[in-house]
Amino acid sequence: MQANSSMILLDESNQWNEDARLIAHWSKLNVFPHQESIPQKVEEQALQIKSDYLAWVYGLGRYKVDNQTLTSHLKLFKNLSFWWMTKIAAKSPFRSPGIYQVFKLRAFEQLYFERGCEGLIYCGDNQILHQIFQNWCQKIDHPYKRVSDKKCHTKSEWTGIKRLISCLPFWSQALLYLARNWFTRYRHIRPGNSNKKQNSSKNQVTLVTYFPNIDIEKAKEGRFWSHYWEHLHDLLDNLPYQINWVWLYSKSDQINYADSVFLRDQCNRTSPEKHQHFLLEEFLTPQSFFESLKLYLKIYFRGLRLNKAQKAFCFQDSELNFFPVMEHDWKSSLFGKDAMEGVLFCLLFDSMAEILPANPWGLYIWENQPWERALITAWKRHQSEAKIAAHQQSTMRFLELRLFCDPRVYRETEGEAAPLPDKLCLNGSVALSLMKESQYPNQKIARIEALRYKSLAGRYGSEEKKKKLSGQTLLVVTGSIDRETQFQLKLLDEAAAMGGLKNYEKIIIKSHPDLPTDSLLSILKPRFQYTLVSQPLNKLWSATDVIYCSNSTTAPIEAGYLGIPAIITGPENCFNLNPLYGLSSVNYVTSSKMLCKELENPTEIHIPEDYFYLDNKMTLWKNLLLDEKVE
Repeated sequence: MQANSSMILLDESNQWNEDARLIAHWSKLNVFPHQESIPQKVEEQALQIKSDYLAWVYGLGRYKVDNQTLTSHLKLFKNLSFWWMTKIAAKSPFRSPGIYQVFKLRAFEQLYFERGCEGLIYCGDNQILHQIFQNWCQKIDHPYKRVSDKKCHTKSEWTGIKRLISCLPFWSQALLYLARNWFTRYRHIRPGNSNKKQNSSKNQVTLVTYFPNIDIEKAKEGRFWSHYWEHLHDLLDNLPYQINWVWLYSKSDQINYADSVFLRDQCNRTSPEKHQHFLLEEFLTPQSFFESLKLYLKIYFRGLRLNKAQKAFCFQDSELNFFPVMEHDWKSSLFGKDAMEGVLFCLLFDSMAEILPANPWGLYIWENQPWERALITAWKRHQSEAKIAAHQQSTMRFLELRLFCDPRVYRETEGEAAPLPDKLCLNGSVALSLMKESQYPNQKIARIEALRYKSLAGRYGSEEKKKKLSGQTLLVVTGSIDRETQFQLKLLDEAAAMGGLKNYEKIIIKSHPDLPTDSLLSILKPRFQYTLVSQPLNKLWSATDVIYCSNSTTAPIEAGYLGIPAIITGPENCFNLNPLYGLSSVNYVTSSKMLCKELENPTEIHIPEDYFYLDNKMTLWKNLLLDEKVE
């Protein structure tokens, strides 16, 4: 192989000191001049690769299996294919880290051909990448070689007990999921009202919500108040409906599952004629438990007939097959824990929809996750007249792939159609624009006020301050992703060592509630003085001159809306999940040198005033919920 005509792909800390057509780094973001960073290429080409990826997912759903599409092959109920419950169809960058690897492979392949490379030398020890590159070079008839002192091995995204479980057969992972759920959840359930079909269904509505993230003091007094819905609770109190709340419990430091059952009972004793509260697991009957095993086996055996679909894991104009990086998602969705979880969601929501009325409407939080598809189709099977509304409760990120589909998805009918709500309720102009650009059906879109950002109403630019040359206060807002927060704090510590904080008298660190930073800071031992605070952001803005945020947090939107300059950490070998991605006024810092420059002259982010729909009277919500047609 002629190295001077080849691409040298460096993984981890490997180096190359010989001739090459091109030297590229698989994971490194900041590289030497005349070298290329694959993560940087992904950042530059992300929107085009996103379009390619959505088109590929659509095509995989149409892959032919025994003269029918994969979607039809996995049909579970008359209006639901299990395809929509898989992690591949879900496209979540949070639950499927392999998706980012696919984006990198796409950027790598395009760079390879753009530079006219005629061979590949991979300097790394990742067994999966080695397998992909070797097979690809064989298909395109280009030479390939791996150069490394280390033996190849398969790198796992898990550690500890999770890594051990991931090595088990997928059927045993599914059974372990059932056993764990029984131990952590089902054994604590004491039947409430979930086994009683409601006597009257008229003017009785159902809302499905994540739990907890609640006002715990109010809950102890019998008042359920979720931070996902905020002041909608007050509006619902004044509407002529009886409200059924269904809680989807997620593991939280705020409250464990057993105590959630106690709070459910406490809330049900207060105003039972107006509000009833249920944990989703209450709807699992012995009959539906055994039915879940039957449906799991049905999906399992149908999945065994899909081995040939592995060859479809490549883009339309490409010979590079990326199945190895998606293999776990594929197999877990058809044979493992995710298959069992999907089946249970289908049956739990089926039981719920049979018992709890949604008349005239049902409402849930929208993130376009598999459980939502199970919910929509269950409501459509049992309450065909119910109007289903989905609430976008936070912000919309350009690269949060689960929110988007290839436009052809929305044109499918009958058994091929994706489950969609009757109304997708969007809380601002940017979200509305994004969904219209994605060709989401216009007649299925409604506008509503942004519940979680109601405190911003009437405050556009209200916290703008005169720039000070010294004595400033820097508010550091961290995120919920461990590696992201580590990168953010590491850059700040390095910038401090370079004198980047000389204009700042006070450093305040506000941790994400799901990831306290105490342990990270104790390991880092930062070279600057700081104060940890726990107050909500709206209590900190008045004392803040500049905000420094982790990549995925929504805090810079609020800061920019109020007129406070914001510095945002860029991604480090991962998706850019910042909600302001694509806004020209935003610079993402990925090195301590860049951070020092921003700290010296922080960027003012220009947020459109109608980024969120804000109205203290909540007129849009009232119109939505009082109109039986939900229009």
